[in-house]
Amino acid sequence: MFEQAWFFAFWGIFAMLALLERLFPQRPAQADRGRRWPTNFGLGILNSVIASLGPALTVWSTQWVANYEVGVLNWISVPWWPAFFVSVIIQSLANYGLHLYAHVNPALWRLHRIHHSDVHLDVTSTLRHHPLEVIAMTLLLTPIYVIGGLSPFAIVFYETADQVFGMVTHADLRIPDQIERMLRPLFVTPSIHRIHHSAIQAETNSNYGGVFSFWDRLFGTFCGASLHGKTPVALGLEDVDQELAGDFIGQLKLPWHR
Repeated sequence: MFEQAWFFAFWGIFAMLALLERLFPQRPAQADRGRRWPTNFGLGILNSVIASLGPALTVWSTQWVANYEVGVLNWISVPWWPAFFVSVIIQSLANYGLHLYAHVNPALWRLHRIHHSDVHLDVTSTLRHHPLEVIAMTLLLTPIYVIGGLSPFAIVFYETADQVFGMVTHADLRIPDQIERMLRPLFVTPSIHRIHHSAIQAETNSNYGGVFSFWDRLFGTFCGASLHGKTPVALGLEDVDQELAGDFIGQLKLPWHR
């Protein structure tokens, strides 16, 4: 029941953001939907089964942990509400750390660069991940959740929030400056994440947070403005041309393409 509700909620939010992008675009002249969207949706459809199994595996594993009282939070008998809070903190830190690791580890970067090769950002960029990256991240995150004994309710809550934030922060939306300034001390905003997709490598290697921006501030990876002003002039990767970035089969082969 939850899976069906989330399916309709996800695509409802997706459609709403796609409409808002048309009405209030940040970079209207660079969308190039005819080239980009078939690749992004193709990767999204290919990942749909894997993406549904990923949360199922993490939630199942944390439910097993709770039932058998495995993991640190269960061993020290933390009450449910601080366990929920601590679980969200650990989960967000783990996601931050693995995202950073995907940029510095050569094998993971070969997979993650498919996401960064998009030459424009909009809500469809959320779907743009190599299937092997989805599998790798799930397999790396699950042991962390089990060892920590994280709350299954926290896992569902954070993964839902992460999906929503992913759609919003990739969306090509013009957000009022006052709202950006109010949110960015705690949360990732579209302008913060747009810098992460800059074609300038120093900017690509910043702003790894998915929901919260304070991990980047704490570990010195936060970048509040592009070298060329408020937002990057160019997005994507310098070593991946636009023809290859817009080719579905080419993106599936990209991890093995030098």
